[in-house]
Amino acid sequence: MTADGKDVARVYNKIAAWFDATRTRAGIEGAWLDYLARALPPGASILDLGCGTGEPILRFLLERQFTVTGVDASAAMAAIARERFPGTRILVRDMRALAPGETFDAVIAWHSLFHLPHDGQRAMFKTFAHLLNPGGILMFTSGSAHGETWSDNGGEALYHASLDLVEYRSLLEGQGFRVLEHAVDDAACGGATVWIARYRPGEQP
Repeated sequence: MTADGKDVARVYNKIAAWFDATRTRAGIEGAWLDYLARALPPGASILDLGCGTGEPILRFLLERQFTVTGVDASAAMAAIARERFPGTRILVRDMRALAPGETFDAVIAWHSLFHLPHDGQRAMFKTFAHLLNPGGILMFTSGSAHGETWSDNGGEALYHASLDLVEYRSLLEGQGFRVLEHAVDDAACGGATVWIARYRPGEQP
């Protein structure tokens, strides 16, 4: 089975309230978000791809006075985020269809990139480069081995896919990224595989 972004957005539209009620706010992402915050200048611009309902990551960034744009393919998820953070720019978009031109100091794709099929993920690395200012930071999560799976979320099936770790690193380096930090199946972060990379166009990996 395969899925596309419309399938994932449709599911999140159905489970938005359930997701918001059950999404952990325990701060398991804290160490990674702290690293990102230290790597950025005050007031840096951040694009949160797959911002969901804004809890906890978007809130963390806003509380540290960053300028944040949230993007989510689910209108229902985005509506909750807009209500929660009325002064924040929240867009309903598929991350693969963002308009070119606007760039940011950081891009986050936390638990969102892995909802794209393999080829969609591969194509996103060029998009990440286009979205970042030189020296900008990319932070994303992935799986740790090539494959596809479905998970039950609020009684609905959600698609996930992963490339292998060697390919992720190759895609990063091919677009001018240098990996700063990386952890595989981080037990302190709910088993997430996390990447933080700096965009250095023209620099050798």
